[in-house]
Amino acid sequence: MLALFVVLAFTSGALADQCCSTEDRREVRRLWQEIWSAEYSGRRVAVAQAVFTELFDKVPGAVDLFSRVKGTEIESPEFKAHCVRVVNGLDTSINLLDDPASLDEQLAHLSQQHQKRDGVKAEYFQDMARAFLKVLPQVSGCFNPDAFNRCFSRISQGISAGLP
Repeated sequence: MLALFVVLAFTSGALADQCCSTEDRREVRRLWQEIWSAEYSGRRVAVAQAVFTELFDKVPGAVDLFSRVKGTEIESPEFKAHCVRVVNGLDTSINLLDDPASLDEQLAHLSQQHQKRDGVKAEYFQDMARAFLKVLPQVSGCFNPDAFNRCFSRISQGISAGLP
């Protein structure tokens, strides 16, 4: 019986490390409000571009995935608009974290969009997470990487479902 308890405690602890808890969701929404709220609309493009710049620095081949939106021209209006669209998708997902059914529908929609894009792989979402983890502490006074990771993981797993 003790062995069963130990196994259950270990398993629940491992699952908790992967879970976007109520506290995590609250923390991520607070953080996100600080970064992406309407009062900061002037810096949204800069934040989104910084994430993609970091991604391209670490994964140079990723630039090719964005040729349709002029990924090689990071200052182009087309690419700036794309950067903001991507991060707005994250914004919507973060704001749906407390509504699992709606979040799952949003993530399924985003997943379908990504499945239509040649060359997009599930592993790229880990690269994107690392880019966010590099940029967000620079624009947030009190960034919690653990909470962000757990909730971003929930979001990215939904979006990357069905990708190679």
